[in-house]
Order: sequence, then structure tokens, then C-alpha cells
Amino acid sequence: FIAADRNVSINQIVIEALQEATAKARISLPSELSTLVLDDAQGYGYRNIQKAYAAYGYKTRDKSKDAEKRAKKRHILKWLNEHKEFDGLMEAVAFDCVKCCEPFNAGLVKGMLKANNLNPDFTAGELLKVWNSRRE
Repeated sequence: FIAADRNVSINQIVIEALQEATAKARISLPSELSTLVLDDAQGYGYRNIQKAYAAYGYKTRDKSKDAEKRAKKRHILKWLNEHKEFDGLMEAVAFDCVKCCEPFNAGLVKGMLKANNLNPDFTAGELLKVWNSRRE
């Protein structure tokens, strides 16, 4: 009776029913070597496989790299505090770039460092990333 009302075939109704059931289904990550469940989103499950693997990858990442990133960021912030005149120059150039609709990128920062005879032990891209994150 549903097919007659909507002018659709039985195959389309089955496909729609499967899609609806799949949309409501939740996914958990089972271990390949045992019957243990590696991750199930605290019992709720994930809506799709990509989200499940992304979450598992995040939860099992190497946390020592996080500490290295935080140490590097602290080092760059300390350098910026020691070189306040360069920080002000970056602010002025970034404002001019926004005004002229030009990109303020790592290449420009690298040129500014070279022009001011500054040779930090980190890249211009890292400096720009920390400088931008500090401003947000």
C-alpha cells in the first residue's frame, strides 16, 4: 500500500528503509585480534566509520608530541616578549596587509626577520602560527 500511495517501487522502499536504519545505527570499533571493543564512544557508538576511526586515532595518539608542541609554543611566546619591537612591526604589517587585501603569510614574516637581522631557532611559519593563536 505504501508503494501505491507514493508511486515508487518496492526496491526504493527497501533502500529507503535500509538508509533510515543505517542512519540510526551506531558504530563501535572492535579489536581485530580479540573480542574486546576498542572504542564505543562511552557506550553511545559513532554515527559513521570515519568518525569512529578519527576518534580512536585521537585517543591513541603519541602524547609526548603534545608536550613538545606546548614547549615550542612557550619558547616562541617568550621570544616574542623579548622582541616587542618586532611584535609591533608584525602587527603594523599585518594591518597594512589586511587593508590592502594582501596575505600576511610566513614568507612575509621570513623577509621581515631577515630585514631586521633576527635569526630565531624556529621557522617563520611557527612564529606566525603562535602569533596568530595569541591574537585570537
